[in-house]
Amino acid sequence: MHQNPANLDQENLSLVSGWSNTLKPKSMPSALAVFTCRPNSHPFQERHVYLDEPVKIGRSVARCRPAQNNATFDCKVLSRNHALVWFDHKTGKFYLQDTKSSNGTFINSQRLSRGSEESPPCEVLSGDIIQFGVDVTENTRKVTHGCIVSTIKLFLPDGMEARRRSDVIQAPLPLPVDKVAANTPSMYSQELFQLSQYLQEALHREQMLEQKLATLQRLLSNTQEASESSWQALIDEDRLLSRLEVMGSQLQAYSKSQTEEGIRKELLALQEDKHNYETTAKETLRRVLQEKIEVVRKLSEVERSLSNTEDECTHLKEMSEKSQEELRELANKYNAAVNEIKELTDKIKAAEGRQEELTQQGATEKRELEMRIEEMEEKEQVLQARIEALQADNDFTNERLAALQVRLEQLQEKSIKENNSLAVIQLKDT
Repeated sequence: MHQNPANLDQENLSLVSGWSNTLKPKSMPSALAVFTCRPNSHPFQERHVYLDEPVKIGRSVARCRPAQNNATFDCKVLSRNHALVWFDHKTGKFYLQDTKSSNGTFINSQRLSRGSEESPPCEVLSGDIIQFGVDVTENTRKVTHGCIVSTIKLFLPDGMEARRRSDVIQAPLPLPVDKVAANTPSMYSQELFQLSQYLQEALHREQMLEQKLATLQRLLSNTQEASESSWQALIDEDRLLSRLEVMGSQLQAYSKSQTEEGIRKELLALQEDKHNYETTAKETLRRVLQEKIEVVRKLSEVERSLSNTEDECTHLKEMSEKSQEELRELANKYNAAVNEIKELTDKIKAAEGRQEELTQQGATEKRELEMRIEEMEEKEQVLQARIEALQADNDFTNERLAALQVRLEQLQEKSIKENNSLAVIQLKDT
């Protein structure tokens, strides 16, 4: 039977609160990290780790064994000091850091650093899928060692669950035009990743159901074989009884032709054979009945298990179809976003083309204006030369006019003196 996710969350919260009451000191509230095993992971028990200080994640060694309150795993692909997880009280955030592990640390399938290199602290959110290491196959024995894949739930010191990745997803920032083709938009990358994880889980469960169905079919085949063998035993028993009847008839026939002593011996031998046959038949019948009862019981269990398996398979198929439908819708939205960005890119390119044309036109007009300015400057120089020449002519004319004015005044004074002298002469004559 499948539980409601809301009920599962309530159970997880109640479990967390139970651990809080039993393990966490009441005077020192601590952040909590819960690691839950995923279907494609190396199996481990759910871990509840309090982050009073940075907690080491690594492989089990003699002095540090796996426990429900630590992050040590009995997994060969992990390094001894694989990673660190801690809570920063100043920022209120959880961080995960790869400490030079050989096989890497992943958050939502994104590796934090290259092999044997320490990664910078990376923020981890509640609900993220954390993977430590990768699956490693031994060539000699053809054995595959699985890695640790878990869903992490994070709780703040006040008991509230930390924010999830879906709560902080923002619309992507617009990219430069020259990077649009190189950087494909990731508007729904988180949703696509979660859906892919759901589909992987559904596929894993379907494979498990197929294995269960194969096992049930083998069990049913064995049951049919046992039933056939029981029917064969009953047929053999019937044949044995028929033979006893025939032997009894033969005994009666022999009793008429043989002596009393021979008949007695033959009768004792026949009675002993009859007793042996009856004992064997009863034992066979008892064993057949027990096998039949066991087969019937197993058959009822198989039918009940088969019914539950079919119900679960139907539910998983419905979930898979729903997830595929959601994936198709997201793919359509993704394609629409890509087309919209392509259209915007084309518009930007057209605008850039128009801008380039305007720039070229402006440059041409600028060159023409500069040429006109140069022509005007040359004309201004010519006019300035003419002005200076005219100014020189004007100065020369003014000087001549001044000289003529002086000459005129001298002539006027001379004329006045002559007129005065004439007047005096005339007066004397009179």
